[in-house]
Amino acid sequence: MLGIVVALLLFAQNTEQYGSGAPPGACVDQMPRHSGIMAQTSVPPYALTASASQVRQGSILNVTIGSPFGAPVPIGGFLLQARQVQSPDTIEGTFVGVPSAAMAQIISCRGNNDSVTHTSPEDKPPLTFQWRAPDDLLGGVFFRATVAQSYATFWKNVESPVVEVVTRETAIATTEATSTTRRLPQTPPSIMETKVKSTTPLPDIVYRGCGDTKLCFGVPSGCVDRGECRAVVAVLVSGEEFGFELQADGSARYVAAALSRDSRMGEDSAMECVRSQDGSVSLHSSWTYPKVEPYVSRADSPQSILRLLGSSYIDGKLYCKFVRDPVSVVQGRTFDLVNDKFYLMVVSGDSMKDAERVGFHSLAYESTGTPLALAAVGAPEAAPKLLIKLHGALMLAAWMGSASAGILLARYFRATWVGRRLAGNDIWFAYHRILMAGTWVLTLVGFVVILVEAGGWAPGGGNPHAITGIVTVILCFIQPIGAYFRPHPGTKKRPIFNWLHWFIGNAAHILAIVTIFLAVYLPKAELPVWSVYILAAFVAFHVIMHVLLSLSACASSGRVSNGRVASFPLKEMARGVGGAGGIAPPRQLAHVDADADAPFSSFRRHMLSIYVAITLIFVVAMICLVALAPISETYNSIAGV
Repeated sequence: MLGIVVALLLFAQNTEQYGSGAPPGACVDQMPRHSGIMAQTSVPPYALTASASQVRQGSILNVTIGSPFGAPVPIGGFLLQARQVQSPDTIEGTFVGVPSAAMAQIISCRGNNDSVTHTSPEDKPPLTFQWRAPDDLLGGVFFRATVAQSYATFWKNVESPVVEVVTRETAIATTEATSTTRRLPQTPPSIMETKVKSTTPLPDIVYRGCGDTKLCFGVPSGCVDRGECRAVVAVLVSGEEFGFELQADGSARYVAAALSRDSRMGEDSAMECVRSQDGSVSLHSSWTYPKVEPYVSRADSPQSILRLLGSSYIDGKLYCKFVRDPVSVVQGRTFDLVNDKFYLMVVSGDSMKDAERVGFHSLAYESTGTPLALAAVGAPEAAPKLLIKLHGALMLAAWMGSASAGILLARYFRATWVGRRLAGNDIWFAYHRILMAGTWVLTLVGFVVILVEAGGWAPGGGNPHAITGIVTVILCFIQPIGAYFRPHPGTKKRPIFNWLHWFIGNAAHILAIVTIFLAVYLPKAELPVWSVYILAAFVAFHVIMHVLLSLSACASSGRVSNGRVASFPLKEMARGVGGAGGIAPPRQLAHVDADADAPFSSFRRHMLSIYVAITLIFVVAMICLVALAPISETYNSIAGV
């Protein structure tokens, strides 16, 4: 009986110790030792903030455990310590003040008064503690805590931005200091106040420390400063440990970063954060291949070079935190993160090719413009997109502008400006040839430009833009060659040429417009989705003008005046006749008097003027969207937002 009583007393004492503070065994790893219960892997609802980004040796710093999401989240239990950046297992400094002895207490783990923990498991509001910096330390420290909502729900490795311990002589601004990362304003001095104050939401954890203690790179350009990236990678170096964070929104199935020797995908060491269908998140290393199957392979990269620390999928945001070996060998290539520089790539997509391969980077794709030392901090710029924007501008000018006007001239204006000639050719034919030659030159130059940018041709994954584009280029290339060898009017082969020339020209134009629509959805284009409405408006306008001009031709076809009989001569294609070039189906008005314009020519000339002016507006608008993409970031930059 005595043994049973003693055992019960010991059990009761042990239980009380957990409820009234962290057990001694939790001092180093901050694991609560709740039997069979593991830490949460989701993004914690808690944040640690310091009252300044610098503190003098021996000076006091306020440290707060609170919530990054506005309204306070109750705190059940906690263990808070300051750790050395260069040696994260080393506890630094001493705590000299707690908000209330009823809620918190100072304990000694590795040194005297170097930790604080709870005194009871009851819910607590945000808590602020006073921490004294060591007298003999110079360098960075950060605060690390395990925070529990309840016995079964707790988060490990809740960390603050780095605080620099400086000499006593160092000048520190006397204005209210804030953390070097964007975060909530400091917790008010009266921590027991229950009134909810309006606050600025704290950015996601991946952005905390970007530019100050982390190297952060995201898509689109400038998104890191706003904390609103479609995909982002962050690198934090502590000693020789290289920590990475990856995050993507848009319900991504995967987000990945790659270390590359150039700015193009291929022969790179990639790190994948992947969400499965059941919502679980996993981490993989992989090797990429340049434009050949399998494109990416996990089997060709050692998985042991990565170690997952935490992951989550919350509100459509996929997140992974992990460390990578400072030196690794993949496919015979050495990746030395300490001494070498790499282009840093980040991609994300909404699909998987299969269980072992990520799909096309449909949500984000970007590479840094220069190779980086991963131990550096900052927010590097992306690779310049000059060639991509030039390609887009050239293709818009070629197919929305030049080709559209050239086709319109050939189809409706052969019997307009009759008797007038330019360089020995009918007016309509001279301008048609100029416009279509311009289309040919612009298209080929645009094609070469994008080949140089992409380092060759690739099918482009799930978006058929590249496929429809290459077909358009081929049709465009052969069209003037066929026109040069056209049979003479009246010969047997002339009708075949007429139909082929008409079909190839219209097919190329239709495919080109479809290809432009598809470009809106390419991550690299960075065009706003509402660009499709501008393109749709252009197509509607183009169709309406064709309808009006066709109606004009039909109205003229039955008109008989002054001995002239106008007809609608589409049949002439089958008879092998046509104007100077037979460039398109002759929907122009044929008539007996070859020296006078067909009826309604004045109307058609006015319609052409309207068409050219409005088409020019559409083309300029789209080229501006391409040149200034991403337009929202450009606007904010100009407006100083």
